[in-house]
Amino acid sequence: MKWTAEAWKCSEPIFEQITKHPFITELAAGTLATDKFVRYIAQDEIYIKNYGEEMYLLADMLPEGDMRTMFRAFADSGIEAERAMHDLLIERFGIDTAVEASSVTKEYMSHTRGCINGDSFEVALASMLPCMWIYNEVGLFIYAHRNREANPYSEWVATYSSEEFTAGVAAVLEMCDSLAAKATPEVRRRMTEAYHKAAYLEWAFWDYGYSGENGQNAGYKELAK
Repeated sequence: MKWTAEAWKCSEPIFEQITKHPFITELAAGTLATDKFVRYIAQDEIYIKNYGEEMYLLADMLPEGDMRTMFRAFADSGIEAERAMHDLLIERFGIDTAVEASSVTKEYMSHTRGCINGDSFEVALASMLPCMWIYNEVGLFIYAHRNREANPYSEWVATYSSEEFTAGVAAVLEMCDSLAAKATPEVRRRMTEAYHKAAYLEWAFWDYGYSGENGQNAGYKELAK
């Protein structure tokens, strides 16, 4: 079995909880309260700035060649698309992004940066993968279940369900499988562990957007195990 199939299988219960979360179901319906979306975007603004830096750090960990070129091109296009979408939504909703990072945001950034600084490229990439892969799958899920009337969050859905983003994620998944096929069992284990924790933190990030620090996060710690 390919590593990506193993990783998805181990975290599938988390993805199921994500698609059932009211933040996602209400976002798809276009009924998500503005204050919840604003809280989420303010935190995501902090997160994607850090994520962009980490994508380039990952690219620099690769040797010169086609793989590095592909990964950097994906980073460039993904960051540009997210930046444009964020700028549009921040202006539309008048979002104040001068906020403190939440406990979830801090934990997520600490997790990915720790993997980059303290482990192999394979493990670092695995820790970063949910932010690409799960967002793409959620974007496609919402696109399939969206309210086809005017949705105030349509640009968010369009960004993560686009053909360009989907193709980029597919290329990174192929890279992960290629690297995992050559890795030791111990490295594969750490890859899966890093991926699983990041997948849980994706759920927790949306949960914070919906409910703030008093959300369900503490009650769903079993998802992180």
